[in-house]
Amino acid sequence: MTVRYWSGQAILYEISYDTGTNTPVVGETLNVVGAATETCVVQAWTVAGGAWATNNATGKIWVYNASVAFIANFASGDDLENTGDALICNSTSEESLKTGDWQVAGNWGTGEDPAVPVADDTVIFDGRSVIVPSDGMLDSESGATAQCTYDLLHFKEGWAYGVGDATEPLCCSPDKLIIDGIGTYYILCGKDDQSTNTNIDYLLINNKSATVYIYSNCNDGANLAEFQEVHLTAGTLYLSFYSVDTDDQGVYVDELYLAPKDSRERNITVSIAKDCYDVLNTVATNVWMGGGTLTCDSQLGTVLLCNGILNYGTDLGTTPETDLNITALYQFGGAFNWYPDDSDGDAYIGLVRIYAGSFLANASTNANRAKTLGGGAGNDTFLFSGAKMDLSNSRGNITLTSGSQLFNFGGTLTLDSGADITLTYDTI
Repeated sequence: MTVRYWSGQAILYEISYDTGTNTPVVGETLNVVGAATETCVVQAWTVAGGAWATNNATGKIWVYNASVAFIANFASGDDLENTGDALICNSTSEESLKTGDWQVAGNWGTGEDPAVPVADDTVIFDGRSVIVPSDGMLDSESGATAQCTYDLLHFKEGWAYGVGDATEPLCCSPDKLIIDGIGTYYILCGKDDQSTNTNIDYLLINNKSATVYIYSNCNDGANLAEFQEVHLTAGTLYLSFYSVDTDDQGVYVDELYLAPKDSRERNITVSIAKDCYDVLNTVATNVWMGGGTLTCDSQLGTVLLCNGILNYGTDLGTTPETDLNITALYQFGGAFNWYPDDSDGDAYIGLVRIYAGSFLANASTNANRAKTLGGGAGNDTFLFSGAKMDLSNSRGNITLTSGSQLFNFGGTLTLDSGADITLTYDTI
């Protein structure tokens, strides 16, 4: 395992050379021989052949802080010397701008022979650079098999600049991905192409000033790129729909954990877009929620709500969703707001246990969409003392699934006026 540090510099140029005669020094200023105003500063270099000691080194050199005259006039064949007039290299190629390019070794260290991270490396972003990676992050680049499966990708607290953007998120498949820094991060779970299965085992988001968008490079009937565990202790997270490449699909997260550090619930916000489930296996995300605010427009598996606000459904306008179902809801506190915009009018929660907190379906949002409680015989709704369930949406379209029952163990239940209730006792 090798540790690689992102070290990108602003206006970084790559230059190939054929004859290196004196070893360069990191941070020293070079100028074009015979042109003292055409200057640049050494970042890193490689030696592909020969040696500096024998005056025949060949390879690449990366420079930054280039002067206006250097940028305007440097050309193939120019020679570079240091301020002491010692020739560093000659027979150079014309400079090529490589600022923010993930695939350029000169952005990954200083001195001789830096290298782009590869599989099993530890990749670190800290305070040594202020340049945001913006290129070289496609599934065929940073997502290539030889690169993407890092042991750890860590954006440390000193990193304040995020990574990628909506048009080119960082494609990778590390075992662990930790975001302690601030900024906006665009992360695409993927490998090679949109037909290759892969996963990110563990993602931790741990800064209230971090905004993170996650995507799956493939999630269809044939292939899946998934986040297995996502843990959010502080920050803003978007489970997003990826529509940049040939195939469009939502991200899939197997297990989502919301656990506000220091009990600061306002520091956690999550939004789940449409179609964010495992399409290949028809499996939805499980949510374990200890606080914060989560808004969701995709189907969910098991939901454990202990605190915070879970808004299930928004007004999707002209593009409502289908299958906005929840397998099971266990509520021990907080507020659950049930307003799915399901165009089929058959959204349901299979099994419901409300031990504490409030379960609300009484707002006008999507009130026209019919909904059912229960998943058939044995999948019932329990409402316990101290808990509140309000189903009075003035539409009378929230019902029990055939074979399911609602048991009230002392909770507060509110229904629409005129609701037809059948009372039975001691049935459990």
